[in-house]
Amino acid sequence: MFNRRSASVLAAAAITTALGLVPVGTAQAATQAACVWQKTAWELPTGTNDGILYGSDGSRYGVGLTGTMSTTFPYGIKNGLATLWDNGKVVLRLPSGTNASDVNSSGLMAGSSIVNNKFTAVKVSPTGTKTALPSNPTWSGAEAKVINNAGDIAGVASIGTKSFVVVWPASAPGTYRELPTPSTSTLILTDIDEQGRTVGYTDAGGFVTDLNGQWHTLAAKGTNATGEPTAIRDGRIVGSINSDTSYSEAEWDAQGTLVRTITNGAIEARAIGGNGTVGGLAFVNSVSRSVLWSNGVVSDSLSSVSQNFQIAAISTDEKKLIGNDAGYPSSYTCS
Repeated sequence: MFNRRSASVLAAAAITTALGLVPVGTAQAATQAACVWQKTAWELPTGTNDGILYGSDGSRYGVGLTGTMSTTFPYGIKNGLATLWDNGKVVLRLPSGTNASDVNSSGLMAGSSIVNNKFTAVKVSPTGTKTALPSNPTWSGAEAKVINNAGDIAGVASIGTKSFVVVWPASAPGTYRELPTPSTSTLILTDIDEQGRTVGYTDAGGFVTDLNGQWHTLAAKGTNATGEPTAIRDGRIVGSINSDTSYSEAEWDAQGTLVRTITNGAIEARAIGGNGTVGGLAFVNSVSRSVLWSNGVVSDSLSSVSQNFQIAAISTDEKKLIGNDAGYPSSYTCS
């Protein structure tokens, strides 16, 4: 599937070729980690042959879509249903019309459902009980996008053509907060940390909302450069910066200040482990693949991991990697 993220990777490849940048390789790597990564391919429901992971708690649970692979245009997953995995095993498929985009360590899912002909933000228990989240009747629609382990949920609502960030705090059930959001035609939320900060991007670039709900644009350097955050943990943000002439992995603090970029073939960061290790994509020997960084240096080139593995989450103890491998939900465990 060709989306904005895959487009960024393809653009990065073109820039690497044009500028003659040095791919990230073993010469740049720190001492390799002792892990030998063992793969677990997550199961697919009976009668299906395709699936993709959307969100994970980084350890036990994952949510995504499963169905039948389409071999003709339009490509993708046919008859797809939202699916919950527990340690790689399918434990729940939601009925058609209900979507799940993220899950926390309790198996509680955030998503959306069509109610009275409009999108409504919902949470879904690990047993399938669906509950509509509080909403404003003036909203044209709303979708819950991300959830943390405390149960805080964030999403996007709209009134006409205006979209804005909404937070449903676990500490105040039955309430919601509409956060001040600049006018934009694109509003994508990508993550929420345990303290309740959210990150995402608009057509103008990346942002973080702080503990007071205030909006901060992520700093970016370069001609027409924009930041795109993918993950946040304890106020530390990781993602990428793309400009007219370059690309890099990027890291920011909780106020959106640029802390570090990694160039020389590093494409983007996608996940943060409990000890601060960052996982993402980089060119290794001219091939785009997942790697791990520590303090800005490759700490594990993941040579025992499939080059098709797209990392999405790292466990708190950093012994488990979760993502999609050649398009299918999978995990790798350190042994």
